Amino acid sequence: MTLAEFRDWLKTVIDCPQWYLNSMAGKVDRCITLYNTTGAPGRMAVGGPQATGYAIKPVSILVHWGKSASAAETKAQEVYDALFGQSATIGGKRAWFHMPQSGPISVGVDSEGVYEFVIETHIYHER
Repeated sequence: MTLAEFRDWLKTVIDCPQWYLNSMAGKVDRCITLYNTTGAPGRMAVGGPQATGYAIKPVSILVHWGKSASAAETKAQEVYDALFGQSATIGGKRAWFHMPQSGPISVGVDSEGVYEFVIETHIYHER
């Protein structure tokens, strides 16, 4: 699964004016950026790759959402709730989401005063 495939699926469930992958380009007040990250263990069956039925893709989601702390937290919770306990078909493969934290994590404001929250997810998906 690619980050772009995940973004394309997420766009169908979350309304956002601007989406980025691995870097937030430009000065916008409201956007969501997806990052490849670490933290999920690699999975390999004893029989090797051909015997391994699923993989794990760890993703970090940055919700960069305006100058209201309340609005930013609400949007971040909306994203979290769209993933928590859910499954989906992404890129033609079944996927389900593990949330290692109990909710969005506030990371404060950027240099422009825009509030930001981070959501971590591990996407378990068919290989």
